[in-house]
Amino acid sequence: MRNILLFFMIVLLGGCAHVMSDAGLKPVDRSLAYAELKKNPEALVGKQVLVGGMIAGTRSSGDVIMLEVVQLELFNNGVPDESSRSGGRFLALSSELIDPLLYRPGNFVTLIGEVRGKQIQKLESVDYPYPLIAVKELRMFRASEPFATYPNNPYQNRVGDNRLMLRPPGPPDGEPGKPR
Repeated sequence: MRNILLFFMIVLLGGCAHVMSDAGLKPVDRSLAYAELKKNPEALVGKQVLVGGMIAGTRSSGDVIMLEVVQLELFNNGVPDESSRSGGRFLALSSELIDPLLYRPGNFVTLIGEVRGKQIQKLESVDYPYPLIAVKELRMFRASEPFATYPNNPYQNRVGDNRLMLRPPGPPDGEPGKPR
């Protein structure tokens, strides 16, 4: 009985683990909201932030790779919330290779980075001020997709990294084996 209880505690606590490393999270200013970063990125230069969202595009400029990211709120574990409202866009800069075939539009990312100011670029013919963030740590997620045959599956993978789907999908009218 004791081993079973220990197993369930490990599973429950492991499910709450953050997707970014503890070492990467230590210097992050968790009190800083994205709205503050968007409003005045120059005042926050040098601050470490935790941000995430959906990739809108990938560009390269010399030896720097830029991800254009549509910001989304993050769950407590650091995974982007696909259903949240966006606070705008930001540019994630990396000197390491970010393969545009992997980091393609529609995928989700969470990153820890250092604020470097802002850059004004065209976004649909409008000058748009993008906060610049130099990537320190980056994690990518695929968009979650509902099962076509089981749209109301209670065990649906809601995170997008195939770690939470521990049980097979059930029939659309309820739990498998549940008496009717």
